[in-house]
Amino acid sequence: MNDIKILSGIDSLYYFVQSNGNYSDLFYDIEDQLETIQGKFKKLDIDFENSDINITIEDTTLTYLGKAEGFHWFRDLNNFFKIGFKDNTKNTRLHNIRVQLQGVGIYTIGIKNLLKIINDELLINYTIKYYPVTRADLNCFIQYDFSFINRDMFVTKKRQYATISEIGSANTLQTIYIGREPFKLRLYNKTLEMKKSNKLHIMSDYFNHNGFNLQDTIFNVEFQLNRQHLRLFKIDTVDNLLSNAKNLFRASMDEIKLVDLNSISNTTAKSNNKNRANTHPIWEHIKNSYDIKEFLQADKQIIRVKRKISLYDDPKFKDEYIALIRKAFIHTVQISKDILNEYYDEVKDSFSGKNRNKPIKKTYIDIDMTHKDGRQEELRLLNSGELIKPVNVISVNKLGDYTLNQYVKDTKAQSHLSQKHLDIYKVALKEAIKRGLISQEVQDD
Repeated sequence: MNDIKILSGIDSLYYFVQSNGNYSDLFYDIEDQLETIQGKFKKLDIDFENSDINITIEDTTLTYLGKAEGFHWFRDLNNFFKIGFKDNTKNTRLHNIRVQLQGVGIYTIGIKNLLKIINDELLINYTIKYYPVTRADLNCFIQYDFSFINRDMFVTKKRQYATISEIGSANTLQTIYIGREPFKLRLYNKTLEMKKSNKLHIMSDYFNHNGFNLQDTIFNVEFQLNRQHLRLFKIDTVDNLLSNAKNLFRASMDEIKLVDLNSISNTTAKSNNKNRANTHPIWEHIKNSYDIKEFLQADKQIIRVKRKISLYDDPKFKDEYIALIRKAFIHTVQISKDILNEYYDEVKDSFSGKNRNKPIKKTYIDIDMTHKDGRQEELRLLNSGELIKPVNVISVNKLGDYTLNQYVKDTKAQSHLSQKHLDIYKVALKEAIKRGLISQEVQDD
């Protein structure tokens, strides 16, 4: 069996973070950012979703997922991890920060790099460096077809582990669940699962790099260990877990065993004495092969897999395009279909070389004039010989409410001078009415 490919690892990791005295300021800042952004949406009467809201912590941008179990939940832009923050004055028996490492992050930059990003960078100022583990999924990918097994081939040491459910056809197993929280086994066809997963490219690259043949069946043997079960082994922190993962996995393989029913008689099997059967050779092979040293140190595959994440496709373009348009409306940037078409043509022309590397020809010379009274003035001397004062263009949508009000008054006072002055006043007035600073009746007057 030594030629069977096996890849050991940790498929999921959830943990708490013990916060320090700075946490109150962090939480108030998070709530302030959320309320400010939500308030901007409501003021503009724009429907919004949680995913439209981004906040920043220690120069890291996080997307809002919503509130659950008292925590405000966020994810990073790469979907490497999720993190939750709660009010430290409520439910004080519970830690204030919760972290969930996602499969995308685990199989691209690795668990150790994720922990460094979260604990040593994002939360560096808000923790006492104590990280109680709440759940770990220890797993083993194996190039082996388990579709022949059924529920009768498993024995468990404890009754509470005996809950078994199967998914598959009459002749072929796809998934089997044994046990329930805080300890359970999932054994499933990873090849089939990948076809339905948004991690297909990431996992395919991961398996290819580790010598798996994607044309052959891959199964995943995975034990979910929750905090209550981990404490039986005196595993409390993330570091404890990483140091003892090998022994934990092997102990789990002994708790729930796949046995060879051919090693006992039918009578023995039917009399519920299956524990007398020999452990199946493949189960022993997995148990003895599990080791995560290479998994924790394997940073070389990170570079290769990371490129896969950056693939640009139609759905990603659509998401970014919609997000940009929403951002324009939120910040009152004036856009229209004509403008978007103009931008499209501009980009298209840039690829064809029509507008490439064409320097802008200046038709004037900048002049700094000092008057007799000492007053300084910036002017422009046109090629025609005419000396003019440059126009100061103001983008009204970027002005604050107070400044905009004053600007409307100033432009109104000059609106009678020319059609251009009148047009400037109308643009400013329209923006003020849009913000509700001036009533519609003023424009009608």
